[in-house]
Amino acid sequence: MDKIKEYIGSVDFGRIVPALVVLLVGIIVAKLLLKLFDRALGKSKLNKSMFSFVKTLMRTLLYAIVVLIAASCMGIDVTSLIALLSVVSLAVSLAVQNALSNIVGSFSILATQPFNVGDLVQIGSDSGVVEEISMSHTRLLAVDGRTIYIPNSDAAAARICNYSVAGRRRVELCFTAAYEDDIDKVKAAVLKAASHPKLLTDPEPVVILSAYLDSAIEYQFLGWTAAGDYLEVKNFVNEAVKREFDKQHISIPFPQMDVHIQK
Repeated sequence: MDKIKEYIGSVDFGRIVPALVVLLVGIIVAKLLLKLFDRALGKSKLNKSMFSFVKTLMRTLLYAIVVLIAASCMGIDVTSLIALLSVVSLAVSLAVQNALSNIVGSFSILATQPFNVGDLVQIGSDSGVVEEISMSHTRLLAVDGRTIYIPNSDAAAARICNYSVAGRRRVELCFTAAYEDDIDKVKAAVLKAASHPKLLTDPEPVVILSAYLDSAIEYQFLGWTAAGDYLEVKNFVNEAVKREFDKQHISIPFPQMDVHIQK
């Protein structure tokens, strides 16, 4: 309170009108500078999300300078005011520590670019298409239509899997068949069923015998497709293999246990 009274007492009220004029002119100049800054950023190759972040930072900085200049015109000791604002900023920063950590996280994401808007990613246990990278959170659109908001501090520290960087994704499916069924026949049936036009031929799809289970032999299908076609191809192959097994009378065993009772 003493500091505030000190500032009020130091104000020359005869300078209020000039200070308001300076404030008005400063706001106009700041807006013009922001427009020029927007044009400069628009011509650059800066990421859209980074563009928004830098623009917000520049706007805050310019308006803060305008306010300090106007305060100086009113006779306020700007040096002391800056010191006071620093103390207030420290108190506020402690109160909004989580928000600040999210801002730092957003800067880290935008600087390193592990993903961009439009990429299909998995961040921790959440996956979906990146819709927005703001200063506080990253917004994902999940495949089931859910909108997921991930704090940028969590996103920056999480394990990130970006399926869009390479442009393609491997389809991995496991199927089981009885021990009595011929191995080559089962492999050929899986490959025949997996004849989807969006399945890439380079590298060529393969079927391997992956495990001997208690009641069946496990086969694994490995094929590549474009990242955006992954779910379509995966679902198609999953259903097509069952139909092909039925057509060729290849059985899909279920777990069973023999119980022997002795009298």
